[in-house]
Amino acid sequence: MSILSESKTGGHQEKDKRSGTENVAGIVGIGKAIEIAQNEMGDYTKKLRILRDYYLANVEQNIPFIRINGDLENRLPGNANICFKGVDGGAMLNELDKRGICASSGSACSAGLLNPSHVLLAIGVPSSIARSSLRVTFGRENSTQDVDYLIQSLIEIVGQLR
Repeated sequence: MSILSESKTGGHQEKDKRSGTENVAGIVGIGKAIEIAQNEMGDYTKKLRILRDYYLANVEQNIPFIRINGDLENRLPGNANICFKGVDGGAMLNELDKRGICASSGSACSAGLLNPSHVLLAIGVPSSIARSSLRVTFGRENSTQDVDYLIQSLIEIVGQLR
């Protein structure tokens, strides 16, 4: 038997299960990040919920023939999905992109597909309407001014595309 076939790569720490030294700085860092996230979670969730609800209320008030998808109470705080009847989702995304606004017309896991969201179809949204969906998510860096810009942009874009 050759010595090469018996040799193992790396060191012999942890009874040959792993080589190398523990990433102590990384372990401490992730622990601190979790601590900070736990301390800020309540305020962060509240901020996202306020932005989302402000967005949904203003779109509903200013743009006719929409469908807000999902439960209005039990939903992620920074996520909103709306169908704009009579509007092509792809065309709407292109116009939003020209204005520097990032959004999606499907689920995050099916980005790039032209098919309507299987989730929207599963909750009973007709395919023709599901193709007009717009999903936006809000985050730490977003402000009410950002949402106002999004709403005003949607009013103009939907008006042009209809």
